[in-house]
Amino acid sequence: MIRQLVRLLVLLALLIPVFGRIERVPSVFAAGISYYVDCAAEKAGMGTEAAPFHNLAAINTVHLTPGDSVLFKRGSICSGTFAPVGSGSFAAPVTIAAYGPGLARPVINANGQTDAILLRNLQYIELSDLELTASGDNKTARRGVHVLGENAGDLYGITLRNLYIHDVRGYMPSTVSGNYHGTGKYANASGGIVIEVLGTAVPTAFHQVQVLNNQIASVDRQGIYVWSNYCQRPGLVEFWGSLCNGSWKPMTDLYISGNTLSDIGGDGIAPMTVDGALVESNILTGFNMRSDSPNAGMWTANANNVTFQFNDTSGGKTTKDGMAYDIDHSTSNITFQYNYSHGNEGGFFLICAQGNSKAVNFVIRYNISVNDRARMFQSCGGEVVSSHIYNNTMYIGSGLAPVIYQETTNQRQAIQFRNNLIYKEGGGQVTWTLDDLNFVIDNNAFFGVPVPAWATNTVTTDPWLNGPGSLDQAGYKLGAGSVALNVGAVIPANGGRDYFGNAVSSTTAPSIGAYQGPGLAPAFVSPLAHFKLDDGSGVTAADAAGTNNGSLIGNPVWNNNGKIGGSLKLNGSGDYVSVPAVLNPGSGNFTVAGWVKLDTAAGVNQVIFQQEGVLGRTLLYRVTSTGQLGTFLGGSALLSSETIPTGEWTHVAVVNRGGAVTLYVNGQPVGSATRTIESQTSPFRIGAHKSPTDANDYWNGSVDDFQLYNTALNSAQVYRLYNS
Repeated sequence: MIRQLVRLLVLLALLIPVFGRIERVPSVFAAGISYYVDCAAEKAGMGTEAAPFHNLAAINTVHLTPGDSVLFKRGSICSGTFAPVGSGSFAAPVTIAAYGPGLARPVINANGQTDAILLRNLQYIELSDLELTASGDNKTARRGVHVLGENAGDLYGITLRNLYIHDVRGYMPSTVSGNYHGTGKYANASGGIVIEVLGTAVPTAFHQVQVLNNQIASVDRQGIYVWSNYCQRPGLVEFWGSLCNGSWKPMTDLYISGNTLSDIGGDGIAPMTVDGALVESNILTGFNMRSDSPNAGMWTANANNVTFQFNDTSGGKTTKDGMAYDIDHSTSNITFQYNYSHGNEGGFFLICAQGNSKAVNFVIRYNISVNDRARMFQSCGGEVVSSHIYNNTMYIGSGLAPVIYQETTNQRQAIQFRNNLIYKEGGGQVTWTLDDLNFVIDNNAFFGVPVPAWATNTVTTDPWLNGPGSLDQAGYKLGAGSVALNVGAVIPANGGRDYFGNAVSSTTAPSIGAYQGPGLAPAFVSPLAHFKLDDGSGVTAADAAGTNNGSLIGNPVWNNNGKIGGSLKLNGSGDYVSVPAVLNPGSGNFTVAGWVKLDTAAGVNQVIFQQEGVLGRTLLYRVTSTGQLGTFLGGSALLSSETIPTGEWTHVAVVNRGGAVTLYVNGQPVGSATRTIESQTSPFRIGAHKSPTDANDYWNGSVDDFQLYNTALNSAQVYRLYNS
């Protein structure tokens, strides 16, 4: 009745007098009817802009037809469930959106109901620009948007765009008795956006679904989730037999893009039972926050032909999975490419074919992982067939000790692991728990990483990353002269581009890692202080970078012949250079570098660079018995694998990057460990301990060109100091 009245009003408004007669507009219904809802209106209206509906019950009774729109007033708050009736068409979808001035989205608060919005057995619906919430006690189902198909056949054309969905408190394993891992997912899942197919009478599937540019925050359990009861097919993992019983009828043409998710109780984005999906350009920050069960950031299971690309996933909690990405059971032709993963407690990737199931023909390529924790990759069972992991870059920082590949099955893992770059810095011993020779390891760069016995063509020297440890992905480009440039294995059908958009040839050798562009010249960094030590006379060591001049103590002698210009000769008995307190080693990253030439070895250690003060440590010294370079930062010795000979100029450096302390000899990293560095602001000494003894003796020889930085130089930058 309401619909007929509204149509009559619109028709009358569109009948206009022309030259004394009434003329009908022939396409009056082509655009459909706009229904207005303002839940702040004082009285019930007829759904016009002048007299809008003032609650959800009224609009829920309207049968929508193609071209209609439902518009909610900006700034208004509606309580309950919006459950529209009626579908659009391909040419004329039903539009659900906002109207009115300002930017505030209209709010639909489920207010104790299960769903804020329920789209049941609808198609060609475009939903946008609303704010949705569904609070609860985490013990029953709750959803922001519930797209439900049930005994309806094929359903097309659902678009969810620019929604703000938050504080959806559905049930999870951690909040119900029994702690069943599936609580809150599978059928009747809880989450921000849940798209599911139930029923058994009429096989049903959604097609052409788009989830675009939504903001989803603080929801339990799932962020964006897709499920279908029509999942049964040969090779399906055993335990799903009790979860769904319909014969295989997957969702197709699923597109999830541009969404921002944060503080997700369980999984971030998880499309199941799909054939043909693209998940791209989404940002997920914080997942598996509260479920106390296995969850991953972005993943798929029982699916074919799904691509995840250009996504950014971080902040995954716990090692109950907790990985950024996952290729799970009963899958084929799954591709993860151009994704970024960082700071996930569970690690980078889960490969979980499970039981009698398989993961077939997956590709993991051109991704970057930074400081993911427990595992770079973990297999949790099932057979992997004809799959590839190539040209990924993984950085493992100070204090982290993940397993590179954790194999927890005796089933075949037929994976080609090629052209990957793994860079370990600082303390923490990484390992492999893998002995499957079907897992081919070839043409990789492992720096600071043990090399499995059957690996071939492995590069183990520093690959000169542009900015290792940085959260800026540009830090994982390769420096000019990198040993990883153009030495990889040629891989056909390689995607044609790298993480950064550089072209990848299918016929010439690629570089190792996610970067395929030219080697970058090291960025120039100005030092805090630069003591060239070629002054030639006087008792001042001039600071070429500023005004932090040093002072000569004792009787050092100026030399015309140094490594770079002149130098300073210290006699090993009271001579040193006093340097002002230009940096506090405990306050952040730093680099100290210089040239030394030892004439006479003495004592237990001979000091190269020392800080004064109660907490001042020996930043650089030489062990007399072995010739090794050492540092005592953090109160514990770190010694180099290379030595400082007598009678030869040797370049030495110490770099601190976030507690990862690295020693360099002649431009090459020769030792790294994690240290907690003492905070001390006091002068430094070149060539002497703060309290010289036989155990910590003076330097007896020449010193030249010492530079101090309040940043951590990368390996290419240290090498440039050496090579200059």
